[in-house]
Amino acid sequence: MGELLSDLRDTWRGVRRDPLYAATVIGTLALTLGACIAVFSIVNGVLLRPLEYPDPSALVSIREVVPAVVDRYPTLPANPRHFDLWRERAASFASMAETDWRTASLTGAGDAAQIVTLRASGTLFDVLQIPIALGRGLAKEDERPERPRVAVISDGLWRERFGSDPGIVGRTMTLDGNPTAIVGVLPRGYALPALEVLGEGGSVTIGFAAVVPFRTPLDRFDWMGQFNYGVIARLKPGVGLEQARAEMNVLQGAVAEIARKDSRDPVDLRAWLMPLDETIVGRVRRGLLLLGGAIVALLMIACANLANLTLTRTIGRLRDAAVRGALGASRWRLVRAVVVDQLVLAAIGGAVGVALAQAALGLFVTTAPVSIPRVHEVAIDARVVGVGAALALLAALSVAVLPAWRVGRGDLESVLRGGGRTSDRGAQRLRGTLLTTQVALSVMLLAVGGLFVTSLARLMRVDTGFAAEGATTVEIAPVAARYPGTSERAALYDRILERVHQTPGVSAAAWTSALPLTGETWVDVILRPDRPQDTKASANYRFVGPEYFQAIGMPILQGRSIEARDRTAATVPAVISSRAARTTWSGEDPVGRLFTRGDPSTRYQVVGVVADGHVTALESESPLMVYVPYWHNNEGRSVLVVRSRDDATAVAAAVRNAVKDVDADVAIARIAPLGSVVDQAVEGRRYQTSLFTAFGAVALLIAVVGIYATTAYGVSRRRRELNIRVAIGARTSQVFAMVLRQSVTPVALGLAGGLAGAVAMGGVVASLLFDVQPRDPVVLGAVVGIVAAVGTMAAAVATLRGLRINPAAALRDE
Repeated sequence: MGELLSDLRDTWRGVRRDPLYAATVIGTLALTLGACIAVFSIVNGVLLRPLEYPDPSALVSIREVVPAVVDRYPTLPANPRHFDLWRERAASFASMAETDWRTASLTGAGDAAQIVTLRASGTLFDVLQIPIALGRGLAKEDERPERPRVAVISDGLWRERFGSDPGIVGRTMTLDGNPTAIVGVLPRGYALPALEVLGEGGSVTIGFAAVVPFRTPLDRFDWMGQFNYGVIARLKPGVGLEQARAEMNVLQGAVAEIARKDSRDPVDLRAWLMPLDETIVGRVRRGLLLLGGAIVALLMIACANLANLTLTRTIGRLRDAAVRGALGASRWRLVRAVVVDQLVLAAIGGAVGVALAQAALGLFVTTAPVSIPRVHEVAIDARVVGVGAALALLAALSVAVLPAWRVGRGDLESVLRGGGRTSDRGAQRLRGTLLTTQVALSVMLLAVGGLFVTSLARLMRVDTGFAAEGATTVEIAPVAARYPGTSERAALYDRILERVHQTPGVSAAAWTSALPLTGETWVDVILRPDRPQDTKASANYRFVGPEYFQAIGMPILQGRSIEARDRTAATVPAVISSRAARTTWSGEDPVGRLFTRGDPSTRYQVVGVVADGHVTALESESPLMVYVPYWHNNEGRSVLVVRSRDDATAVAAAVRNAVKDVDADVAIARIAPLGSVVDQAVEGRRYQTSLFTAFGAVALLIAVVGIYATTAYGVSRRRRELNIRVAIGARTSQVFAMVLRQSVTPVALGLAGGLAGAVAMGGVVASLLFDVQPRDPVVLGAVVGIVAAVGTMAAAVATLRGLRINPAAALRDE
């Protein structure tokens, strides 16, 4: 213990003697370890930590596979009738629940507000075994339409709207115009899964204000279609996923048989089962793992740089070690002093890194895109602190191993005899190897960052098919009890639209069921009555009003838009996308043609054709699109798009006043520029690109510092040799070129290794890129050119600053 305290005192004296070195080590480790801890906290909270439910490994999500549309939709959410049959007959599950999320108007508790509600089976609380802070959860009996309306509210809604009233259970709130009894309150910070509807499944991060029972009668649903609901189930003890999947496929056969009798069409169905945690985080797993790999590479770069710096410092202080050895210090004591020195600095750097990671996590949680699930669970816990301590220890040992080896294996007596001068060719080779490693890892990080930057730039240049500038969007939620049907909601929208048109500067205004780039909604088929034998083509249906295409800036290619006079038309007018026209009426003029959806009783007539654009997502070609009037169907949310020549803020205020004048209880959920949908569409890529670009820039900075320090030290150690070369006839320019060539050799080797590594990583990042090849020669060439130029410049500056030619002094020394 006494020797350890002596080593600690020596370390403190060394810090006071060389504060710049200590600050460099502590600062580098603090920044790098802070980034590592922050990123591991994210990976731990999103990927590694079990879901916050009892026995989460027994939870699965269930989706359906419809082979007829599997090319576009590999899996689909569940049909309510299918779910009801599953819940009644499946023996592999202890409980099963269906969910979807919607917005609802909350009135009678302050100003009218639009809140997000999770509609769920009463069995959801049995499936997830959700704890309740006050009252009770939902029960299966709550699903019956004749039962009183009930809701379980979130802790946030309880605090914000009801003042944390401990007697809240039994009170009534007005939800969508219906008195709803509050039967329970969720614990603080508790989150519920929101399973996405279309695509490959997954989860979105949504803060639910209330959970209400699913009460829609089953006779409102067809046996095929309306695949809109997520299903979560809990396996019985001892039942595996494969056993449950086999049973579900048997049940899907029974469902298909019923559907065939109902529709008289061939039907084939399969089941898709996945552990719930995989469903929630599967979409972001690869990106987060790649981020983890990037931060590990950054830690390796920092450790290599610090090892180089510490090795250089140790070689410069070998005479001190030799003197200590001559006075009786053992080799073990000298080596231990080097290791303790690094452990102390790493401990300080790690402690500062934890504080930096805590601040970084706060920024991450507030700026993370909603596409990253489980963000609320990201925190620095005992596991994260343990990993941080292990990384700090690993970093300290990595930095100390080469200096300790140099002290332990060096010939200290020759150092004393040589007056402190000793050959360090072996150490120079080690420094060159470390420098090569730094450069290679920096190239790989910069290459990934460059690919992401290029991918984002090309995504931002995608032709969206609409003009966002000058348009404002207003999302509202009509009170369901006051406007229960399509005609009542249409009348409300008409009155609001009439008031908005009176606003000065408004050039166009129209309603829509969904904005561009907000995903796929209301998928149905297009059927030609004159050719019923044709394959059914699936399309996305949007419900819009007159002036919609003018309001969003989407040009009509053929025919005309939907107009007010179409209200009295014998058939429902429809505007279709160019791709829908080519698919359904190839080589024919589609304008004036008739088609139907799944229900043949309603006929639609094509009145116009618009460009395809990227209506549902920037990253993929839009599906077939069909636009029909909102007075024909306006279920769910509605968004008003207003194009104006005036300031958007003034227009937003005028629209807000217009809505309130028509009905003060209509909640306005969101007012935003139309361009915000583009920002939301790329926020995930932009966030990822920013992180990788920052890591790449830091890695390059550390590598440049390493190149400069290694070159400067090498020149200082060779100054006597270089002066002798000049004294015997070499020109100064020749000496400079020789030193520079030797200094950039490790950089060149690092460039080659980094380029090979970047090419090898191509398959890992390919799925995360848009319209750019993972081995894009322009990106890789630019990265190599930048690193080569910066590295050569750093080596040249270090050489010029350290190359002081004085041949006469060198000859006198000889």
